[in-house]
Amino acid sequence: MIVGRTLTSLLYAWRLQRKCILLEPLLFHTLSDEYDGINFEEFGVDNAEELLNNLLFIMGVTNLLLYQGEVASFRPEDNTIVTNRNTRRKLEGEIEIFDGEELDEYEVFDSFYWRAGLPHDRKIVETDDDFCSRIVFYESKRNGTRSVVKDFTVVSRMTYEQLVSPDYSNGMARIKTQRIFKSEDIKGSFVMQKGDKRYYRKVEFDFASRKTVPRIEQKMNFKEVFQMKQEEGEEWTMWKRLMSKEKTWLG
Repeated sequence: MIVGRTLTSLLYAWRLQRKCILLEPLLFHTLSDEYDGINFEEFGVDNAEELLNNLLFIMGVTNLLLYQGEVASFRPEDNTIVTNRNTRRKLEGEIEIFDGEELDEYEVFDSFYWRAGLPHDRKIVETDDDFCSRIVFYESKRNGTRSVVKDFTVVSRMTYEQLVSPDYSNGMARIKTQRIFKSEDIKGSFVMQKGDKRYYRKVEFDFASRKTVPRIEQKMNFKEVFQMKQEEGEEWTMWKRLMSKEKTWLG
Protein backbone atom coordinates (compact mmCIF):
# COMPACT_ATOMS: atom_id res chain seq x y z
CA MET A 1 0.00 0.00 0.00
CA ILE A 2 1.40 3.40 -1.07
CA VAL A 3 0.45 6.46 1.00
CA GLY A 4 1.12 9.86 -0.56
CA ARG A 5 -0.25 13.27 -1.44
CA THR A 6 1.20 14.01 -4.89
CA LEU A 7 0.82 13.02 -8.54
CA THR A 8 4.28 11.46 -8.20
CA SER A 9 3.07 9.04 -5.50
CA LEU A 10 0.02 8.17 -7.60
CA LEU A 11 2.18 7.43 -10.65
CA TYR A 12 4.58 5.41 -8.47
CA ALA A 13 1.67 3.19 -7.36
CA TRP A 14 0.53 2.82 -10.97
CA ARG A 15 4.01 1.87 -12.16
CA LEU A 16 4.13 -0.87 -9.53
CA GLN A 17 0.42 -1.78 -9.87
CA ARG A 18 -0.02 -1.37 -6.11
CA LYS A 19 -2.90 0.04 -4.11
CA CYS A 20 -2.66 3.68 -3.11
CA ILE A 21 -4.21 6.18 -0.74
CA LEU A 22 -4.00 9.92 -1.44
CA LEU A 23 -4.05 12.27 1.53
CA GLU A 24 -5.53 15.76 1.46
CA PRO A 25 -4.63 18.29 0.34
CA LEU A 26 -3.27 17.01 -2.96
CA LEU A 27 -0.05 18.92 -3.70
CA PHE A 28 -0.23 19.64 -7.41
CA HIS A 29 -0.02 22.36 -10.03
CA THR A 30 0.21 21.56 -13.72
CA LEU A 31 2.84 24.30 -14.29
CA SER A 32 5.29 22.94 -11.72
CA ASP A 33 8.84 22.61 -13.01
CA GLU A 34 8.63 18.92 -11.98
CA TYR A 35 6.90 18.27 -15.30
CA ASP A 36 9.19 20.30 -17.57
CA GLY A 37 10.44 18.32 -20.55
CA ILE A 38 8.16 15.34 -19.92
CA ASN A 39 6.59 13.66 -22.97
CA PHE A 40 3.25 12.23 -21.80
CA GLU A 41 2.57 10.40 -25.07
CA GLU A 42 2.86 7.01 -23.32
CA PHE A 43 -0.36 7.82 -21.47
CA GLY A 44 -2.19 9.41 -24.38
CA VAL A 45 -2.30 12.85 -22.74
CA ASP A 46 -0.65 16.21 -23.30
CA ASN A 47 0.18 17.44 -19.80
CA ALA A 48 0.39 16.62 -16.09
CA GLU A 49 -3.17 17.74 -15.34
CA GLU A 50 -4.62 15.31 -17.89
CA LEU A 51 -2.36 12.56 -16.52
CA LEU A 52 -3.60 13.23 -12.98
CA ASN A 53 -7.27 13.12 -14.01
CA ASN A 54 -6.84 9.92 -15.97
CA LEU A 55 -4.85 8.19 -13.22
CA LEU A 56 -7.55 9.11 -10.72
CA PHE A 57 -10.13 7.63 -13.10
CA ILE A 58 -8.45 4.36 -14.06
CA MET A 59 -7.07 3.66 -10.58
CA GLY A 60 -10.47 4.38 -9.12
CA VAL A 61 -12.39 1.99 -11.38
CA THR A 62 -9.76 -0.75 -10.89
CA ASN A 63 -9.71 -0.32 -7.08
CA LEU A 64 -6.04 0.61 -6.96
CA LEU A 65 -6.98 3.99 -5.47
CA LEU A 66 -8.77 3.53 -2.15
CA TYR A 67 -10.98 5.95 -0.21
CA GLN A 68 -10.77 8.52 -3.02
CA GLY A 69 -11.57 11.98 -1.66
CA GLU A 70 -12.51 10.57 1.76
CA VAL A 71 -9.23 10.64 3.70
CA ALA A 72 -8.93 13.42 6.28
CA SER A 73 -5.68 12.27 7.93
CA PHE A 74 -3.25 9.39 8.36
CA ARG A 75 -1.64 8.20 11.59
CA PRO A 76 1.63 6.42 10.71
CA GLU A 77 2.21 5.23 14.28
CA ASP A 78 -0.59 2.67 13.94
CA ASN A 79 -1.25 2.78 10.14
CA THR A 80 -4.73 4.21 10.63
CA ILE A 81 -6.61 6.60 8.36
CA VAL A 82 -9.36 8.93 9.53
CA THR A 83 -12.09 9.59 6.97
CA ASN A 84 -14.01 12.82 6.44
CA ARG A 85 -16.82 11.23 8.46
CA ASN A 86 -14.42 10.76 11.39
CA THR A 87 -14.32 6.99 10.87
CA ARG A 88 -11.05 5.25 11.74
CA ARG A 89 -9.80 2.41 9.59
CA LYS A 90 -6.59 0.46 10.14
CA LEU A 91 -4.62 -0.36 7.00
CA GLU A 92 -3.45 -3.94 6.69
CA GLY A 93 -0.25 -5.21 5.09
CA GLU A 94 2.98 -3.37 4.28
CA ILE A 95 2.64 0.42 4.20
CA GLU A 96 5.05 2.54 2.15
CA ILE A 97 4.89 6.27 2.85
CA PHE A 98 6.04 7.96 -0.36
CA ASP A 99 5.67 11.66 0.55
CA GLY A 100 7.34 13.00 3.70
CA GLU A 101 7.75 16.30 5.50
CA GLU A 102 7.48 19.73 3.93
CA LEU A 103 10.73 21.56 3.11
CA ASP A 104 11.36 25.28 3.41
CA GLU A 105 10.81 25.73 -0.32
CA TYR A 106 7.63 26.61 -2.16
CA GLU A 107 6.46 26.95 -5.73
CA VAL A 108 4.09 29.90 -5.99
CA PHE A 109 1.70 30.35 -8.92
CA ASP A 110 0.18 33.82 -9.42
CA SER A 111 -2.45 33.70 -12.17
CA PHE A 112 -3.58 36.79 -14.06
CA TYR A 113 -6.31 37.63 -16.60
CA TRP A 114 -5.14 39.50 -19.69
CA ARG A 115 -7.29 42.61 -20.26
CA ALA A 116 -5.71 44.74 -22.98
CA GLY A 117 -2.57 44.58 -25.07
CA LEU A 118 -1.21 43.58 -28.44
CA PRO A 119 -1.47 39.90 -29.45
CA HIS A 120 1.81 37.96 -29.22
CA ASP A 121 3.07 34.44 -29.84
CA ARG A 122 4.98 33.93 -26.59
CA LYS A 123 4.40 30.70 -24.65
CA ILE A 124 6.93 31.20 -21.89
CA VAL A 125 9.28 33.91 -20.63
CA GLU A 126 12.08 32.91 -18.24
CA THR A 127 14.17 35.13 -15.96
CA ASP A 128 17.28 34.62 -13.83
CA ASP A 129 15.44 35.30 -10.56
CA ASP A 130 13.63 32.94 -8.20
CA PHE A 131 10.86 35.54 -7.74
CA CYS A 132 8.90 35.61 -11.00
CA SER A 133 11.20 33.02 -12.53
CA ARG A 134 8.78 32.11 -15.33
CA ILE A 135 5.72 33.58 -17.03
CA VAL A 136 3.62 30.95 -18.78
CA PHE A 137 1.03 32.07 -21.35
CA TYR A 138 -1.98 29.98 -22.42
CA GLU A 139 -5.21 30.48 -24.30
CA SER A 140 -7.84 32.01 -22.04
CA LYS A 141 -10.63 29.69 -20.92
CA ARG A 142 -12.88 32.54 -19.77
CA ASN A 143 -16.30 32.81 -21.38
CA GLY A 144 -16.56 35.47 -24.08
CA THR A 145 -12.83 35.86 -24.70
CA ARG A 146 -11.33 35.62 -28.18
CA SER A 147 -8.92 32.84 -29.08
CA VAL A 148 -6.05 35.35 -29.38
CA VAL A 149 -6.42 36.35 -25.71
CA LYS A 150 -3.71 34.76 -23.55
CA ASP A 151 -4.02 34.66 -19.78
CA PHE A 152 -0.84 33.84 -17.88
CA THR A 153 0.64 32.49 -14.66
CA VAL A 154 3.76 33.85 -12.99
CA VAL A 155 5.79 31.10 -11.28
CA SER A 156 8.15 31.82 -8.37
CA ARG A 157 10.34 29.86 -5.97
CA MET A 158 10.21 31.07 -2.36
CA THR A 159 11.19 30.25 1.20
CA TYR A 160 8.57 30.45 3.95
CA GLU A 161 10.01 33.79 5.10
CA GLN A 162 9.53 35.19 1.61
CA LEU A 163 6.08 33.67 1.28
CA VAL A 164 4.74 35.64 4.26
CA SER A 165 6.60 38.84 3.36
CA PRO A 166 4.74 41.71 1.62
CA ASP A 167 7.84 42.14 -0.56
CA TYR A 168 6.87 38.91 -2.34
CA SER A 169 3.10 39.39 -2.51
CA ASN A 170 0.96 39.02 -5.63
CA GLY A 171 1.01 42.83 -5.87
CA MET A 172 4.79 42.82 -6.08
CA ALA A 173 4.60 39.98 -8.61
CA ARG A 174 2.31 42.20 -10.68
CA ILE A 175 4.80 45.10 -10.60
CA LYS A 176 7.71 42.88 -11.55
CA THR A 177 5.70 41.28 -14.34
CA GLN A 178 5.10 44.72 -15.88
CA ARG A 179 8.86 45.29 -15.85
CA ILE A 180 9.46 41.92 -17.49
CA PHE A 181 6.87 42.70 -20.18
CA LYS A 182 8.65 45.97 -20.93
CA SER A 183 12.07 44.31 -21.19
CA GLU A 184 10.61 41.56 -23.41
CA ASP A 185 8.83 44.11 -25.65
CA ILE A 186 5.35 42.76 -24.83
CA LYS A 187 3.20 45.81 -25.46
CA GLY A 188 -0.11 47.18 -24.35
CA SER A 189 -2.60 48.93 -26.61
CA PHE A 190 -1.37 51.32 -29.32
CA VAL A 191 -1.74 54.98 -28.34
CA MET A 192 -0.38 57.14 -31.16
CA GLN A 193 2.46 57.69 -33.61
CA LYS A 194 4.74 60.71 -33.88
CA GLY A 195 6.96 60.53 -36.93
CA ASP A 196 8.61 57.12 -36.83
CA LYS A 197 7.95 56.67 -33.10
CA ARG A 198 4.98 54.56 -31.98
CA TYR A 199 3.67 54.76 -28.42
CA TYR A 200 1.94 52.01 -26.45
CA ARG A 201 0.26 51.71 -23.10
CA LYS A 202 1.34 49.14 -20.53
CA VAL A 203 -0.32 45.74 -20.76
CA GLU A 204 -3.50 45.68 -18.67
CA PHE A 205 -4.14 42.58 -16.58
CA ASP A 206 -6.01 41.60 -13.42
CA PHE A 207 -4.97 39.31 -10.58
CA ALA A 208 -6.96 36.06 -10.53
CA SER A 209 -5.51 33.75 -7.87
CA ARG A 210 -2.42 32.60 -5.99
CA LYS A 211 -1.67 28.93 -5.30
CA THR A 212 1.21 27.77 -3.16
CA VAL A 213 2.63 24.25 -3.37
CA PRO A 214 5.29 23.23 -0.83
CA ARG A 215 8.21 21.06 -1.82
CA ILE A 216 8.31 17.88 0.24
CA GLU A 217 10.66 15.02 0.96
CA GLN A 218 9.98 12.15 -1.45
CA LYS A 219 11.36 8.70 -2.13
CA MET A 220 11.83 9.65 -5.78
CA ASN A 221 11.15 12.72 -7.90
CA PHE A 222 8.61 12.77 -10.73
CA LYS A 223 11.10 12.26 -13.55
CA GLU A 224 12.62 9.24 -11.79
CA VAL A 225 9.20 7.65 -11.29
CA PHE A 226 8.18 8.45 -14.86
CA GLN A 227 11.21 6.55 -16.14
CA MET A 228 10.47 3.43 -14.06
CA LYS A 229 9.60 0.20 -15.85
CA GLN A 230 5.85 -0.33 -15.99
CA GLU A 231 4.53 -3.46 -14.28
CA GLU A 232 1.84 -4.94 -16.53
CA GLY A 233 -0.72 -6.17 -14.02
CA GLU A 234 -4.43 -6.81 -14.39
CA GLU A 235 -5.28 -3.13 -13.93
CA TRP A 236 -2.74 -2.11 -16.58
CA THR A 237 -4.28 -4.65 -18.99
CA MET A 238 -7.71 -3.13 -18.39
CA TRP A 239 -6.31 0.32 -19.16
CA LYS A 240 -4.76 -0.94 -22.41
CA ARG A 241 -8.10 -2.38 -23.46
CA LEU A 242 -9.79 0.94 -22.78
CA MET A 243 -7.10 2.80 -24.70
CA SER A 244 -7.44 0.44 -27.65
CA LYS A 245 -11.22 0.65 -27.73
CA GLU A 246 -11.87 4.28 -26.81
CA LYS A 247 -8.59 5.95 -27.88
CA THR A 248 -8.62 7.98 -24.67
CA TRP A 249 -8.88 6.93 -21.06
CA LEU A 250 -12.13 8.74 -20.45
CA GLY A 251 -13.58 7.82 -23.84
